[in-house]
Amino acid sequence: MASDPVRRLKDVSTAAPSRVPLDIVETASPQKRLRILHRATEIFLERGFAGTNLDEIAFAAGVGKAAIYQLFGDKTELFAQCLLEAVGTSSVLLRNTLRTDLPIKQVLSDFAEQHILRMFRPVCGSQPYYQFARVLLSAAITHPELSRRCLEVFRQEEGLPLRQYFAEMLRTGALVNAEPEFLAEHFFQTIFFTNHVILEPVHAEEYRDIRAHAERTVHLFLYGCSSLAPSAVE
Repeated sequence: MASDPVRRLKDVSTAAPSRVPLDIVETASPQKRLRILHRATEIFLERGFAGTNLDEIAFAAGVGKAAIYQLFGDKTELFAQCLLEAVGTSSVLLRNTLRTDLPIKQVLSDFAEQHILRMFRPVCGSQPYYQFARVLLSAAITHPELSRRCLEVFRQEEGLPLRQYFAEMLRTGALVNAEPEFLAEHFFQTIFFTNHVILEPVHAEEYRDIRAHAERTVHLFLYGCSSLAPSAVE
């Protein structure tokens, strides 16, 4: 017999805060869920992870704190869901660049360009995405559970498609002597930390030619992999 989402929500509301199964989150009041996510994102951006509490988010969203526990479980999972909401559309754009019928350098440059563009897109109509990334980085050291959960998001949304792309390039011989997991992680780290506006937003003005930055980043990555794909750096 199929489980009853309403009954399961009642069970969650009486339990200690913990991560809530995704099917509950998806079936319970989408409008309320989205309102909480938007208000939570605004407050996280303004006050950081440590400086934000669920009472403030509940008040700003016009809901009881029990609703947040029912929909998200705890603050860490709420932040992770805010991250998912922020990366949702852009992750689709990133995945769509991973075409196996185009040269590696072009594909990775397209991916890197979309990644940099995302850094400047507003989150919930307010501050740019790189401010959200700064909040995550600042909290990751003191809140390892947040770091682990958000890494899960990135690995699923972007790491997995990258691994699949590199696996196909290895299968066809376009790349050799490497593991797709290593290539995906190395490439993602390369493009992420090249966007140094995350650490110092004052450098945002330097990204007027985003394509040039993307191509330089990809060249750096492929140069390091030149023994794996010598023709890609020519």
